Amino acid sequence: MKKEEFKKSIKEGKIVLGTGVQMNSPESVEILGNTGFDFVMIDTEHGYFGLETAENLIRAADASGIVPIIRVSHKNPTLIMKALDMGAQGVVVPGISTKEDAVTAIRASKYPPLGNRGACPYIRAAGHMARDWKTFSQSADETTVVFLLIEGPEGLKNFEDIISIEGIDVISMGPFDLSVALGVGGQVDHPLVIEKFKEMIRLALRKNIALSTVVFDLEEDKIRSTAEYWFNLGVKVMMIGSDKVFLSYISSIALKAITPK
Repeated sequence: MKKEEFKKSIKEGKIVLGTGVQMNSPESVEILGNTGFDFVMIDTEHGYFGLETAENLIRAADASGIVPIIRVSHKNPTLIMKALDMGAQGVVVPGISTKEDAVTAIRASKYPPLGNRGACPYIRAAGHMARDWKTFSQSADETTVVFLLIEGPEGLKNFEDIISIEGIDVISMGPFDLSVALGVGGQVDHPLVIEKFKEMIRLALRKNIALSTVVFDLEEDKIRSTAEYWFNLGVKVMMIGSDKVFLSYISSIALKAITPK
């Protein structure tokens, strides 16, 4: 998918499919891009690398035609700015718990007067030299996608307040973190987790806000049934697995297949 089409597809309610990377491997990003995923979430929160490494992973995404999104390690405006400056098409901002958190994240992603993103013409996102700043900054504001990650009880409690603000692109539902917060750690399909998600979906769709979630299953039939379940509820942005998950899964299958019984 072309970068400039990414936000438009989300806004139009099209199905957009992504995956994640947590390994410091440009090859992993290229492989996933060549497979045909629409976007890749480069995880600097749980991956063991920072933004300097993530820049090369963005280059790999650009080379293989997959849209790069960076999950910043903290809801920090400077981290959001740096991720976008280096060429990410968007950011996943974790730990959104209040309306103020959401406002801070969105404003950090947009240039004045819409926000307070620091302005510099010599950034990678501008080709290292924005010769027409007005055109670049306007395009950046229009195409950047901010995923607000709601993953804890405070975020759930304040959910209606959070989605009342303007400029939200995607609400990302963190099923694993939520399961832990609800006391059913790891049970991402537990009725408590599903019920909370259904309520979030109902409220967000009422305001025409897109939602995203994660499919943890890896068996083909389970992926299909889980994805259809969320699609039918109105969730159209979906992540399936990650580099580590795919490698672990296929390694286990291969070993099991050749191990003598």
